[in-house]
Amino acid sequence: MMLSQLLSAVHLILESSTTPTNLPQEIYLPSLQVERHNVYFIYRTPAEKFLVVYEDRLKIQDFQLEEVLGEGNQALGLAKLSAANQKVLATRFPWILPVSRQGYKYSFGLGDRLGNAGNAHLQLFKGRGVLPVLAQQSIRELTLTGRTFTEVLLDASWSVFEEGYQDGWGADGDHVKHPYEVDYAVQTGYTMITLDASEVIHNEIAELSDEELAARFNQLTPELKEYFVNTYVGQTFDLGHGVSVSVTEKDLQQSVLIFFDAVQFAKKIYDEFVVPYNLDFELSMDETIVPTTPANHYFVANELHRLGVTPETLAPKFYGEFQKAIDYIGELPRFEKEYAVHEAIAEHFNYRLSIHSGSDKLSVYPVIGEVSKAHGWHVKTAGTNWLEALKVIAVKDPGLLWEIYRYSYENIADVKSFYEFKATQETAVKPADVNVADVFDLLLADDSRQILHTMFGSILNVKENYQYVFRDKFFAILYANQDLYDHLLHLHIAKHLDLLQGRAKDKAEVLAKYAFDPKKA
Repeated sequence: MMLSQLLSAVHLILESSTTPTNLPQEIYLPSLQVERHNVYFIYRTPAEKFLVVYEDRLKIQDFQLEEVLGEGNQALGLAKLSAANQKVLATRFPWILPVSRQGYKYSFGLGDRLGNAGNAHLQLFKGRGVLPVLAQQSIRELTLTGRTFTEVLLDASWSVFEEGYQDGWGADGDHVKHPYEVDYAVQTGYTMITLDASEVIHNEIAELSDEELAARFNQLTPELKEYFVNTYVGQTFDLGHGVSVSVTEKDLQQSVLIFFDAVQFAKKIYDEFVVPYNLDFELSMDETIVPTTPANHYFVANELHRLGVTPETLAPKFYGEFQKAIDYIGELPRFEKEYAVHEAIAEHFNYRLSIHSGSDKLSVYPVIGEVSKAHGWHVKTAGTNWLEALKVIAVKDPGLLWEIYRYSYENIADVKSFYEFKATQETAVKPADVNVADVFDLLLADDSRQILHTMFGSILNVKENYQYVFRDKFFAILYANQDLYDHLLHLHIAKHLDLLQGRAKDKAEVLAKYAFDPKKA
């Protein structure tokens, strides 16, 4: 569209008391912002999106414009969705920048690995009363997708403007392990960090015999050992509401030797980054080989409190298995009983529990939603957005999905060290046994689903003869079918939110409520 035609559209907007019904369809109406005599919106072409700005001809020069058309004291400009232009737009509309989660009872991490799910997520979160953490990526995920913290943040920010979403959103530098990674997230503009202390959590301690454990504990300085024993051993800590935590000698020894380095590391990061930059702070304790016991959790929480560290959220390793891309594995009554104690500890120390690898854990969401209803929760999802994208491929090009599965199946050993999952070549269906017409079923069965989920980085990056094998075809199909992808994302995340918010009673109800028939797509 020529700028003169866009200018005519701007005049229609300014002359009307409501949004005109006869605007060009390329103008994305949810993005439309009118500030007195200034107009801003997103203009979508078949190949690219642009920001259209109409404002004072001197002020508009703040933007990096591809084209500009003057009109008296005003001017109309066409700008790319770049970092420079996002920075300028934020001076006009600060709500396109991420905010703190403090003051929000409920928050939900979305981890859009592909950068094109933000609009669908925001459409779903409107009116939900839950803060969406749109930008949520770990260094590992950035490496596997070839993206940067800046790109992730920009994709989210532009989605916020496109949807006119002014209720607040968060940005999480997820699973950062080193000070330089924290600094990277901070300097990029993230409002939250999730500190992954796995490199200073000593999992090997859990394997020691009682005698070996005591011997290691006795190597501590007399002053430190005396402090720990006097503070914890034989004590029962009342958390209120009939809940308490008792600590035995073995509980203490394991807690100190497994987690105290992590506590001290958290203190260092908190003082160097969290306080000076006013960040939301989450400590991840879930990278252990055994579940976090109530005694472990209380010890960590109490030591953080003693050192003046106040997390916004903390992620224990809960009882049971939170494997990637599939539902919870474990006894629900025991999970509920132990989760209630973890919740009591979190409430006592005034932070919220964080549930990692939350994608598809539909069985436990009613428990989490009910037990944490009064105090709040934070749930992290990520990779299964990728699986919803693969559903688009299954519907529109089933042959391509079959090829993607074959490659993933044959190379699954490449990612075995990255993720916790049960799928193997022995348990998953063999590609030769999959009819191309039935490939959608691969995204419903646990083992094939996990294989496709964990291989996302390899699928996107594999090349032959200097050409991507899957990436270009994948994104072309996804871009051409964004409406279908958005629909699938709505169905997928709505299952999670409905169960967490008590809008549905169990997994069976949401599966029926949000069913998808690929044959009708």
